[in-house]
Amino acid sequence: MDDYTVVERFIRTMKTECTRKILFPYRLDGIREELAYYAAWFNEYRPHSYLCGMTPMEVYETLVPANVKPRYEPRSLWPPESRCASPQAAVLGKLGAKFMLVVGFFAKRQHLPVVDLKRVA
Repeated sequence: MDDYTVVERFIRTMKTECTRKILFPYRLDGIREELAYYAAWFNEYRPHSYLCGMTPMEVYETLVPANVKPRYEPRSLWPPESRCASPQAAVLGKLGAKFMLVVGFFAKRQHLPVVDLKRVA
């Protein structure tokens, strides 16, 4: 994929996930604020297929990508050696883990979800 293709894809994604999902402010400072929120969410929380499921922040900061960190396995009879979705990730703790799916929103913007799993007892 060349640079132009990546930029065009980003613009299409921004339109789909941001500018067409909200009532856009008329003032320039309001527009800048909304686009800054989207850019921060896009870089920190949204996985990208072009980056093999990593976020731009994980690539830029050379962090361990969330998609290769050990994972929870809620199925108690699932064989630990079984392959999971690519990339492969080890099982975290015991099989049959119970967890809660927590969905929040970046900067209280309903179109910018932040999804997290919390382990429960």
